[in-house]
Amino acid sequence: MTDQIGEALRIGAWLREAVSATRGHFVYESGHHGDLWLDLDSLFLDAARMRSWAGILAWQAVALNVEVVCGPLTGGAFLAQSIAAEFECDFVHAERSVESGIVQYRIPTPLTAALAGRRVLVVDDAINAGSAVGLTLAELRRHGAVPAGIACLLTLGEAAGRIAAAQGVTLLALAALERGMWRPEECPLCAAGTPLVPPPTIAP
Repeated sequence: MTDQIGEALRIGAWLREAVSATRGHFVYESGHHGDLWLDLDSLFLDAARMRSWAGILAWQAVALNVEVVCGPLTGGAFLAQSIAAEFECDFVHAERSVESGIVQYRIPTPLTAALAGRRVLVVDDAINAGSAVGLTLAELRRHGAVPAGIACLLTLGEAAGRIAAAQGVTLLALAALERGMWRPEECPLCAAGTPLVPPPTIAP
């Protein structure tokens, strides 16, 4: 157990150093404004390394009695599938859609029959404003699933903790980063006249 705790600490430190982070003035999926954008895609290049992260999170989640692991596409689903393999349990994913101008996360119909009454661990690569995780949790409850916990590689700010507390579940994360996030009408960057910029991962 001591070796696993030490490995978790080393991975957390490595993640904070290795993640591609850009400072600026951005709009997040939730509509909030923020000053930090992360590019996590490169973290998934090394499948063996991803498996080791999944193993640490699965070890941390053993006491949660997980029966199904669910992650929003894309990064959350990749990590969730690796964790499900560690548990040797079922895996489902949630897909982003826009319905009447409102963002939703939906689980494909053929997979929903596996959810009713079962304990589901919700997994994402990083949790910022938490919209993907929050909407995935709502979708799981819609199909009768029981949230067992939330797991991720990185948290940014306090949103992940608030969501976990509201759901009454455990939050597991390998690392945490600080960033500013505000409602548009309260954004100090807007007040200072700092222009919004497109995320570095999106071509102009």
